[in-house]
Amino acid sequence: MPAESAKDLIGLFSQRFSSGDVDRLLDLYEDQAVFPTHHGTARGLDQIRSVLQGYVDSGATLDFTGQVAFETGDLALVQNAWTMTTASGDKATGVTVEIARKQADGLWKYAIDSPDGAALLGT
Repeated sequence: MPAESAKDLIGLFSQRFSSGDVDRLLDLYEDQAVFPTHHGTARGLDQIRSVLQGYVDSGATLDFTGQVAFETGDLALVQNAWTMTTASGDKATGVTVEIARKQADGLWKYAIDSPDGAALLGT
């Protein structure tokens, strides 16, 4: 199932993350996408792969609650609330800030995916 709207991205991300399918996760990103976190900014698919693979390999789970998506033309602002549970049971929460762009084929992909949202203000 492709992302036919910007809001579809998080459902697809959630499914693919849960299954550990990093290759299919990367299908949700533009080639030159950026993935800023409080640890630094991953640029392009190779660097984003490394970050996502680290999350998947850690055994963490992600639960998403609440979402908004505002589309205008070929751009969208998307926000999602999330809870990450580590393999040891520790929990962290946050809110994403994402920019998605409609591609030439009409499907949506992340151009910027910031899982740490407001936490980046302190970096």
